[in-house]
Amino acid sequence: MAMSIVVFKHRWIRWTPFIILFMVCIKGQSQDLYTARGYWQEIHKETYQRIVQKGIKGDSLTSEEKSYFSDYQQYLGTYYQRMPETERQRFEQMKDQWDRDAAPVPAVTNDKPEEYQWRTRDRLRNGAYGFYYGLSMAAITNSSGGGYVGLPLIAAGVWQLGPAVFPKKYENMTYATLRAGNSGKMLGLLYGGALAMAVGPSDESSGKLILGLSSLGSIALGEIAFQRQRSKPVSEGQIELMRHYGTMGPGVALLGLMATSADDINLAGGVLLGGGITGLLLAPKVAKRNNFTPGDVDVISSFTWISTGLGFTLASAAIDDGSDNKELLLIPAAAAIAGTIIEQKAVKGLQLTPRQGSTINLASGGAALVGLGIIASIDPEKSTAYFGVPSALALITHQIILHKYKVNQQEKKLGARHDKFTPKFSMQVTPENWLLNKQLGEKLMFVGNRPSAQPVVSLRLTF
Repeated sequence: MAMSIVVFKHRWIRWTPFIILFMVCIKGQSQDLYTARGYWQEIHKETYQRIVQKGIKGDSLTSEEKSYFSDYQQYLGTYYQRMPETERQRFEQMKDQWDRDAAPVPAVTNDKPEEYQWRTRDRLRNGAYGFYYGLSMAAITNSSGGGYVGLPLIAAGVWQLGPAVFPKKYENMTYATLRAGNSGKMLGLLYGGALAMAVGPSDESSGKLILGLSSLGSIALGEIAFQRQRSKPVSEGQIELMRHYGTMGPGVALLGLMATSADDINLAGGVLLGGGITGLLLAPKVAKRNNFTPGDVDVISSFTWISTGLGFTLASAAIDDGSDNKELLLIPAAAAIAGTIIEQKAVKGLQLTPRQGSTINLASGGAALVGLGIIASIDPEKSTAYFGVPSALALITHQIILHKYKVNQQEKKLGARHDKFTPKFSMQVTPENWLLNKQLGEKLMFVGNRPSAQPVVSLRLTF
């Protein structure tokens, strides 16, 4: 017995320093629990703040909320009393800063639209249109010598001076506004020339009429499109769709006219103008059913060119076999329409970016040039290869890149959907809360089924 007591005392003496150190650590940790930051966090607990806000608004509180509020006020008072004086002073100094840090950061909005900067191609385009208008004026007025050269240059300079001479016109201008105006200029030039062909005489003076009406049409339709986009803006995708249909319509109409072997210039002008108007009427209806982006329309346009090339391949194959049937020109016309319809369905919902669309355009055009270069090097006897090989290479390149973009988008959507519907489990252990709950000695308070005591283990399962 005496031996056991001696052994016990020996062991107790050996472990005494560790026990003292453990008690000191526990005491220091318990003192650190009552901090200024911790007190601020307790004040801003969600349930407590919700009840405080209801009281400020004058809303009536339930009996459970009143009981919780009273008990929590007592708990906060006890917490504050047990804080060291240094922590109380720190709370008074830092509470305003903590309130500001916790406040939600308002989203920075810029009501003023981004200022558009004139690019080199914009200046060149303005100058080119002005040069054409001046050239038309010189031809109509029968200018000679220096006047024939000077008028186009003067007009080019005047059109580049437009933003400086009429600054209010270009206030708050966006890329879409400028694109609409340029599209109007291009289509107006085409339609004005077609109108001159439709109503003008079939003699030498028809050339001047075509130059004059094409210039007037370009100026008028460009200004109309520019102002309409400012007053009633549409999406950039619809602008590109108007441009696509506005040029495809006259092209298809012209191929159809050539298939009839008609050689009347007035009829040709009327057909071109009618095809353009039809295209402009169809484009808004297509845009309403499909929210196409500029990238989508770029892909549609490039595929239309490719399908038209394939149509010419079939027509030229028949011509190489000895057929002189001009009705074969209806094949590329039908191929252009079919290509547009097919690709509209293919890109519907993709929402391709302008960079993606232009990448497909550039790559398809490059592949077509490679194919054309190969055929030119071989110099085949039949013309079918000149249409078929470039169109086939462009089609393959076009579909490979488009398929890549489709797969990338599907992977992103599947990944987002997987993250959205995958359950997530998390666990947080805070052992210091056990000391806090025990030392406060407060009774457990409930609001509904939720305890106000600080949890030692927090489990969270989200879906």
